[in-house]
Amino acid sequence: MIQASTLTANPWSIEEDKLETEQIELHQTLFAQANGYLGIRGSVEEGYEKGIRSTEGTYLNGVYSREPIPYGETAYGFATHNQKIIQLPNGKQIEVFLDGEQLRFGPKQVISHTQKLDFKSGILTRETEYRLSNGGCVKVQIERFVSFEHQSLLVTQCRLLIENFEGKLRVVSGLSTEYGQSVRKDDPRVTESSINDAISVLESSIHESQCLMTHQVQGVDTRVASLCWHGNVVGMSCVDEIATSTSASLVFEANCQGSHEVSFEKRVNYQHSEQTEETLRNNALEQAVACALMSFDELVQCQRKHYEGFWKTSDIELANDESLQQGLRFNQFHLFQSTGRGGNSAIAAKGLTGHGYDGHYFWDTEIYIIPTLSYSQPQLSRDLLTYRINTLASAQERARQMSLERGALYAWRTIGGEECSAYYPASTAQYHINAAIAYAFKTYLDVTNDWSLILEGGAEVIFETARLWPQLGHFNARRQGLFCIDGVTGPDEYTAVVNNNFYTNAMAQMHLRFAAEIANFLAENHTETYATIVHKLDLSSDEIAQWHQIADAMYLPFDRELGINPQDDQFLEKARWDFENTPKDKYPLLLHFHPLVIYRHQVLKQADVILAMFLLEDQFDETLKRNNLGYYEPITTHDSTLSGCIYGIVNASVGRYEQAVKFLENAARMDLDNLHHNSEYGVHTACMAGSWNALVFGFAGMKRKQGRLNFSPYCPQKWGHYQFSILVAESQINIKVTPEHTEYRVIEGGQLSIMHEGQEAELTRGAPVVLNNKRRGQ
Repeated sequence: MIQASTLTANPWSIEEDKLETEQIELHQTLFAQANGYLGIRGSVEEGYEKGIRSTEGTYLNGVYSREPIPYGETAYGFATHNQKIIQLPNGKQIEVFLDGEQLRFGPKQVISHTQKLDFKSGILTRETEYRLSNGGCVKVQIERFVSFEHQSLLVTQCRLLIENFEGKLRVVSGLSTEYGQSVRKDDPRVTESSINDAISVLESSIHESQCLMTHQVQGVDTRVASLCWHGNVVGMSCVDEIATSTSASLVFEANCQGSHEVSFEKRVNYQHSEQTEETLRNNALEQAVACALMSFDELVQCQRKHYEGFWKTSDIELANDESLQQGLRFNQFHLFQSTGRGGNSAIAAKGLTGHGYDGHYFWDTEIYIIPTLSYSQPQLSRDLLTYRINTLASAQERARQMSLERGALYAWRTIGGEECSAYYPASTAQYHINAAIAYAFKTYLDVTNDWSLILEGGAEVIFETARLWPQLGHFNARRQGLFCIDGVTGPDEYTAVVNNNFYTNAMAQMHLRFAAEIANFLAENHTETYATIVHKLDLSSDEIAQWHQIADAMYLPFDRELGINPQDDQFLEKARWDFENTPKDKYPLLLHFHPLVIYRHQVLKQADVILAMFLLEDQFDETLKRNNLGYYEPITTHDSTLSGCIYGIVNASVGRYEQAVKFLENAARMDLDNLHHNSEYGVHTACMAGSWNALVFGFAGMKRKQGRLNFSPYCPQKWGHYQFSILVAESQINIKVTPEHTEYRVIEGGQLSIMHEGQEAELTRGAPVVLNNKRRGQ
């Protein structure tokens, strides 16, 4: 088991100051770099000593292989194929030989090692000193980044400082598919991923000193091209070219006399396309020319500008807790790196940092990540929602497979839109994904007032997903004629295929009302567009009236005796899990108990009713919140990283700040401290967004009521202060919270009206407003 990282707690970076063999796979995740399209794990260029666990990875967001799902026993409607994010040729690889002795990262050769990933630029710098068997030393200095200026570009600058060595230096640098894979066979969240199973070579060649490899992706029409070239080579000369089915590299050599210094720059371009091999090849060569026009320093300058723009609206400053501060920024940093751009990809549960969950997208995006990005990077939210628009056809096809005559059902886990989960009780049965997508559109619209997205496909997604609910449920005479939804699974995956999951019913109600509101607005304000949609979808006024009827009659379970919302119809009738006699090494439960053993008990993997209380807060008074918290918190394992941040928000909303702080700290440090002992397979992007949500929605008490922002801020004394920015429509507001008061400052935009502790406040640019907090920090 890989333990917590031992990285230094710096507010604007993560830093490693020594070699720790047992931390290598984890640090490869934490030091990963990406730009939303291209992602690389934080491995070293030289390669590793034999026996060291290492997981290499270079990924393109939205590019996947497709393979049949093997079933021992199948049934109608089961997912038929899996999609996996593919591994690409390793363009980081720089093999170094000195008189035949190869540098290998590990305790046998490494004398010293430092590495830093800077959040302000996304640039990784490393210095590793190696001891040679003849007494000589080599320092390897690396500066590396994945470019935001050119989305397909990886840039590396390498220096080799050689001391006390006389002999031949040999450097082999280029592209390679020769790397193994480290996996845990006993964890269903991590499956085996082999580069040789995912891609097959079409070409491997050297073209005017450029290393080129093209591959066919298995099971789909996609082809990928990888092109590497070297520049500003000093202290060595190219003596050979190598092109095999598994590599394309240049060989450089130099004769060393005591001390010698070598430096060079390496750029690697990755592309994918469904075009012909020749067209892809030519495009890659043309792109290489475009990427070569800027110098290394110019690319670095552009990189810093991209991150400067990001942090302007996304930073969270926390005064007196370096560990929490680092975690919050680290999480925002990886969200920015991992989110797909342009609407043809989204954000994987593990981002672009590892192959966990096969690189799939989940509902996490809509419920956890889009709320964060809508307030800090709205264009990225728009891109993520555009991805859902672009995959609506796949959702419509899945609905037909699930015997739904109309509408759409989005895949629980997917990359290209097709359902990829083989275990339907914890996937397809989670119909609430449709409501999650509607909620995300609603959140984005509330924050940005960007109706163009609704007009450009968003309305169709909202309407088509709403059509699910009338077909899924029924008016139940045994429930006083209320509308019931049977045979579903809520967010809690330790309770599956139940009737009237509270969260599902409540979110379906929200979804139907929102869909009706959108229809009415478009009918009144965008008549022609609405008429086109109505004709295309065969949408009638009677159907919209039915949405109102079902929403008003939705059955929402409530137990008067306990004063709580039962998670579902049978939940309270089950025996409680025996937490007292369950050892710590038996968590997470899913790895140690058969699902049926878990399903027959009152035990939660993650927030369910509590999540509904956060998303639909206006429907719960404080007494009901406290009652639900009091009941569900003791029986929640938090085996899912999605859980803690939600419990933190709701605890803060009822004034339980000590508990809320613990949940926030957990979410902020989830991957840095490897709290779930699986971050070596990739970060937890939804939890990362959850840490922002926990601070802003929880401690700052931010929520929207009747179209206006409301704040009920609280700052623990030990924090000193915290501050963050949000974007609302055309305005950027900075909010600084201390234990005693809150300062609101409009950075950009015009006048804005907000509510602070129930008091109206008018904000104007250049005139900060300072208001007292009702609850003073302890």
